Amino acid sequence: MTAVEIAQVGRTFGGVRGGAPTLALTPITTSVAENDFVTILGPSGCGKSTLLRIVAGLDEPTTGRVLVRGMEVAGPGADRGMVFQSYTLFPWLTVEENIGFGLREKGMAKSMRDDIVAGYVAKVGLNGFERHWPKQLSGGMQQRVAIARALANDPAILLLDEPFGALDNQTRGLMQELLLQIWEADRKTVLFVTHDIEEAIFLGSRCLVMTARPGRIKADVPIALPHPRHYRVKAQPDFLELKVRLTEEIREEARKVA
Repeated sequence: MTAVEIAQVGRTFGGVRGGAPTLALTPITTSVAENDFVTILGPSGCGKSTLLRIVAGLDEPTTGRVLVRGMEVAGPGADRGMVFQSYTLFPWLTVEENIGFGLREKGMAKSMRDDIVAGYVAKVGLNGFERHWPKQLSGGMQQRVAIARALANDPAILLLDEPFGALDNQTRGLMQELLLQIWEADRKTVLFVTHDIEEAIFLGSRCLVMTARPGRIKADVPIALPHPRHYRVKAQPDFLELKVRLTEEIREEARKVA
């Protein structure tokens, strides 16, 4: 079953102060199967975040359309959960209040909401931090809260825009493992934007490689590494072969904007 269908989606931004418009995305057509984990890899400025925002309903395509489970996207919806690179928690709410925010907005009874929140607090390893404020948490912990908040609303599709980009290397690796463990358990449909080649391979079951601006999909690479995946897979020959292939694809695009 197709979860997301992207049909001839293009995006042009108007010129600044009467300047020429900027073509960010040439028409893109692709689809994402239900329960798939698709990474979107490309050089900076290639339009990968713009494409994700269009799927999320936070931006509108200039041409084409996006369908989620057969319904055309006309704006944000509860069927899509979004996690950004910046920490987007509400600073005036505690960890448990942040995670349960969407459930409270839906009018869910407190007893049911508390059960769901407790489950996701445990799933992302934040037991004991339920009453902490965001400012009391590390960057990695704040992203754990953001992921738990997105998942608590039980979206059909999880959209992540370089969520670990601001983290140190060790924390980033641990967060990759956590997200992968959650996906292996729940099998949500995931679209994950990154510029990190190792991250794209380690997390994805399929990688879409985008060109330099104006962005288009230049390669659709299956990642047939077995699950569950341990971080040691990054040293295996199959992983390294994929890394070489994707590095060449990205280097070719990076040269165009260097």
